[in-house]
Amino acid sequence: MKRASPLFPARRAAAFTLIEMIGVLAIMAIMASVLVPNALRSMDRAAIKAEAENLAALGEQTKQYLRANGTAPTSANWIAAIGTFSDLAQADIATNKRAQARVYLLEPATAPALPPRAMILSSMRAGLALPTAANITTSAQFLSLWQTADNAVPSTASWGGWSAWTAVANSGDYLLIERINLLPIYNTDLANVTLTLNNRGTATASYNLVLPNGTSQTAVNIVAGGNVVLTGLLPRTRLNLYSTASGGTLSYTYVVGTVGRTFDFDATNRWTPQ
Repeated sequence: MKRASPLFPARRAAAFTLIEMIGVLAIMAIMASVLVPNALRSMDRAAIKAEAENLAALGEQTKQYLRANGTAPTSANWIAAIGTFSDLAQADIATNKRAQARVYLLEPATAPALPPRAMILSSMRAGLALPTAANITTSAQFLSLWQTADNAVPSTASWGGWSAWTAVANSGDYLLIERINLLPIYNTDLANVTLTLNNRGTATASYNLVLPNGTSQTAVNIVAGGNVVLTGLLPRTRLNLYSTASGGTLSYTYVVGTVGRTFDFDATNRWTPQ
């Protein structure tokens, strides 16, 4: 006796063959090889852009500190100094989001000249170290960094450690330099005072300056008949005048205001303002 055929005969369950599975995995591997590097580069670009914005803010806060205090932050106090004007915690000022320490550099200047520029450096890649303030001791080294183009690495002449950067492809993309020009603030926002010192006596006198940040400079001698003109002095700078050579006996102290002054040393070994 024949059985009736079902109206809808059963079908075999669909399945991938081994060859099809290998093909799918190959396609996924190709897609991953393309997409993952692009995703990583996108993450790097976003992190670098965010760091550039942070550095710009820190640069403006450096200028605010200069306006408020009459002197720029130093490499020793810059984190705490900028922290008084920043919304960031000091730990977040010291390091970037990649846990790399930022470096603050003040252009070397010979007293009584004021440092005209500052920089904040940031490395966005582990293993690429930055110079410290101790590495940058001359204006030539500072300018080599200042004049480095964006997305480039400074020459090894500025500091030997840059050779490690040049060994890494596209390492310039991971170096951010925030350049801070302080001269406009000195010239427009702060009074630059000039003091004239005349030795009209017969003995050697001397002077020294104590800057607004408390830094005391070495005494400078003024021989009989000599004349010294001190320019670019900031308010709250203290001038110490000595009646002997090398800062021996203090004769007169003057705190710089907003108006220039002249001081004469006479035959009685006394300094007097004019």
